[in-house]
Amino acid sequence: MHSINPITPMTTYRIQFNKDFKVRDLMHVLDYLQELGIDTIYGSPILTAHRGSTHGYDVTDPATLNPEVTNEKDWQLLHEELRERGMSYMQDIVPNHTALTPENVWFKTVIADGPEGKYAGHFDIDWSHPRLPGKMMLPVLGDEPEHVIRAGQLSFYGGGMKVYDDRWEGTTPDRDSEQAENPYVKPVHWQRVNDYINYRRFFTVNQLIGMRTEEQEVYDDLHERTFADVKARRIDYLRVDHVDGLLDPTGYLQRLRTSVGPDVGIYVEKILEPGEQLPEDWPVQGTTGYDFLAAVNRLLTNDDSNNSFSDLYEQITGEHLPDYRELVFRNKLMLVLEHFNGELDNLVRRWDSLLTDELRADFKQTLAHWLAAFPVYRIYPDGGGLTDHEVTLCMEAATIVAEYAPDHGRLVLAWVNWLAHQQFEGESLEFLQRTQQLSGPLMAKGVEDTTFYQFWRQAHLNEVGGSADPGDRLPVRDFHEFIMRRPATTMNATATHDTKRGEDGRAFLQALTFYPKEWTDFVRRMREQLDLELVRPRGFYLVLQSLVAGYPLHKKAEAANLRERLHAYLEKAIREGKEMSDWADPDLDYERELKNLGDRILDDDGLQSALETLLRTIWPQTRHNSFAQVILKCTVPGSPDIYQGTESWDLSFVDPDNRRPVDYQERSLRLSRDAKDKYDPAQKSKLLKKLLHLRLDHKEFFESADYEPISEGDEMLAFRRRYEGQELLVKIAKRSDTRVQRPEERGWDRIVSDDFGGGLGVWWRTEGNR
Repeated sequence: MHSINPITPMTTYRIQFNKDFKVRDLMHVLDYLQELGIDTIYGSPILTAHRGSTHGYDVTDPATLNPEVTNEKDWQLLHEELRERGMSYMQDIVPNHTALTPENVWFKTVIADGPEGKYAGHFDIDWSHPRLPGKMMLPVLGDEPEHVIRAGQLSFYGGGMKVYDDRWEGTTPDRDSEQAENPYVKPVHWQRVNDYINYRRFFTVNQLIGMRTEEQEVYDDLHERTFADVKARRIDYLRVDHVDGLLDPTGYLQRLRTSVGPDVGIYVEKILEPGEQLPEDWPVQGTTGYDFLAAVNRLLTNDDSNNSFSDLYEQITGEHLPDYRELVFRNKLMLVLEHFNGELDNLVRRWDSLLTDELRADFKQTLAHWLAAFPVYRIYPDGGGLTDHEVTLCMEAATIVAEYAPDHGRLVLAWVNWLAHQQFEGESLEFLQRTQQLSGPLMAKGVEDTTFYQFWRQAHLNEVGGSADPGDRLPVRDFHEFIMRRPATTMNATATHDTKRGEDGRAFLQALTFYPKEWTDFVRRMREQLDLELVRPRGFYLVLQSLVAGYPLHKKAEAANLRERLHAYLEKAIREGKEMSDWADPDLDYERELKNLGDRILDDDGLQSALETLLRTIWPQTRHNSFAQVILKCTVPGSPDIYQGTESWDLSFVDPDNRRPVDYQERSLRLSRDAKDKYDPAQKSKLLKKLLHLRLDHKEFFESADYEPISEGDEMLAFRRRYEGQELLVKIAKRSDTRVQRPEERGWDRIVSDDFGGGLGVWWRTEGNR
């Protein structure tokens, strides 16, 4: 890592700002958050975003605060209040893209003046694209332009156009002046992006347009407001969204470090594949914690039942268990040739003049297969030859192609050999970096947004930053090695606004792996008693696991609004999977059948009772795993991150379900009352509070203590941390019915009592107590 000042580990609480939860609302819950043990508020993007945005990543004016969320007075008051409390603030920033909507104040200059517009160069637009030279495509129509014009839903006037009910206008529109078309921006059918595209977008989201942040002027304008807040000491830490989307992430982060100085913590949203490390020349404190989430998820899964789950999946689906790596490769290949076809053509056109005649032949297929097989999100070339590590990754991709698409293996190998012998600079470096800008989105869409919605063998493994490969393992020894390799200041997350399901829903599904017979019996009973009608077996299996992960034992299903939330989740899940339905062409009849299947289980007393019986049977392991997640993220090196509301049981589905309003009054009451029964979420809140206050009381210890694995076999995770006469001892059994042994030495105080389960142990002692 670059030489930077050490940053004290923090405890963050992620807040999702929106029009229904403003900065002023946050100030009303600071007493509660401080009582819980939070020392750092971690806010979602705060700059002006598309009206009604629930997340803030669709920025429309990077220079101003979002008026739906705050104003200058409240923003200042928040930070004064935090300073008085001794609390810090972490800000999520979005350097990769802004919103392609009529509200984007910079995009108005594109509509008005085209490539000569004041901010036109800020957007990553190819004005010389052969399909649309001198114009930018605007994929906002639901039909071909001539049909939309004929229907009176598209019209042009001086400096603007009306598209349905939206007005896309320049800086000085003249609505009384008719025009045949806009000279710089051409509205097209939104599906044309699958044929060609002449701007860079975020993943496959047409409404988010990439920025040329590598240019100094663009960088300065995008960060002006953020840097002003850093200078005014309102911001102590930065979270960089989608760092892999930038042309040169390394250069960006080095520039950002220079801009904010050595005392501001920088954390990157970066997905690390198993075994992958952050580049050493990134001057950052660490990642936002997806790597930690994935490791803990694997650790708390019982691998002994692997064969049972594989056999059941094959029996239920009537399909052979696919080769997971091949499934990922096939999905990425489909996506790059269909959904990213326009981006792929742009890259092929750019590379053409630099290639040999051998490579130029069928280069589109060569590049598509290489990208589909790339084993990590991307590499970070910055000029000169590829490093040995980068060549190794490129060669690994060639090996995967040779295995799964041998007809393309020779040309991909020739391409990798050519790459390995180049000195990249100027155009060639830019082309390679742009190719990597596509590699990351392709990995995200191919794995997280396609494969994870097709392959339901163990749904809890289908998680951001993780792998659902049945062959993957993470024994206790490997978990220790993972922890010791990470920066001690990195973040420990178990839920975020992007995770596929709530952390306690994940714990329910993890628990199933300890009860394979009970799960098999339940699935078979459901299969026998339910007429699947048109529902495919994999859809049936998706519904069952979704109910296991989302069904509350601490309240009625109706009170949790489970039915409507399940409907929304199932619809999104199968559309993302692109097999049973699709966003572009949804199969509404099939979606209705799938939702009806969930309803039939919830409406049948016998079937609902069977579901509740299963959940109560596995509850001891579920509860154990839930508490184990809390203990690990609070005690291993790193900064624990609590996503809003997850101090209670978190049985949410993927966004937008996990962005629902949080009842802070209810959560505050839980800290002051005893648990009513074994299903009461107050247990989790109290455990979290106990551990966070241990951290607050011993900040220097958790900043500096070492990490010493203790070998107690693969059924027990144990470690010790020491610093200047203070010690922490942690033991977590894999199985809830295993009792951890107390330490033999004298002087230990047990922090986590038997109230939280005999399979969990956290002890503390100081030198004077021995």
